[in-house]
Amino acid sequence: MSTIRISGAMLRFVDYQRAVTVRGDSIRAALDELVAAYPALADVLFDRRNNLRTQHRLALNGEVLSGLFLDYPLDSRDEIDIITAISGG
Repeated sequence: MSTIRISGAMLRFVDYQRAVTVRGDSIRAALDELVAAYPALADVLFDRRNNLRTQHRLALNGEVLSGLFLDYPLDSRDEIDIITAISGG
């Protein structure tokens, strides 16, 4: 099982759990399981086309991912961080 770590404003959508353990053989499968457990997170993470919203970045084992990475395979010890950009004025 992999771990998805959540922080900041996203915590309220996962009952303030900083880490959620998920199954899934890819990043997409892990995120889908997270959203299945916490449905309110779906509209926050994904747009209408089910793509990751631009204000979010994902890191796998501490390395920020870019490009087409949702199908990237996961190992049971992998950790995914959801990094959300903060904006304001």
